[in-house]
Amino acid sequence: MQIVNDPELRAGDTDRDATISELREAYAEGRLLPEEFNERLDRAHEAKTFADLRALTADLPRETAIAPQEPSESAMERRKLRSAWASWLGVGVLVNIIWFATWMGSGPAPYYWPIWVVGPWGGAMVIWTLSSRAERSSDD
Repeated sequence: MQIVNDPELRAGDTDRDATISELREAYAEGRLLPEEFNERLDRAHEAKTFADLRALTADLPRETAIAPQEPSESAMERRKLRSAWASWLGVGVLVNIIWFATWMGSGPAPYYWPIWVVGPWGGAMVIWTLSSRAERSSDD
């Protein structure tokens, strides 16, 4: 049904048909009893103004509620990967700050021990990312 600012304007056949469609849909969804449906259909056929038509559907929801969809497996996998990469980066920055702070207080550059933290972990992350991409491309 077309939205009109003045409810006292006269409704046309297409407006009545649109209201009847809404009523049929509500009846199919179980929102109206058979007696209510028949009564409202009769009133829709006799409606003269937009106010008459609006009164027939005022207590009905405009749209049916849609249940939220569960994220797909690939979306969950990508989210896990992003989270793991963010953790790797955060720990990598932290250990490098610690290494840099110890270097500033000791003169010459000390042994670069953060490589043993970020290196193997980063290698495992690369393997996980590549295998995850290969699985996604084979699923397509």
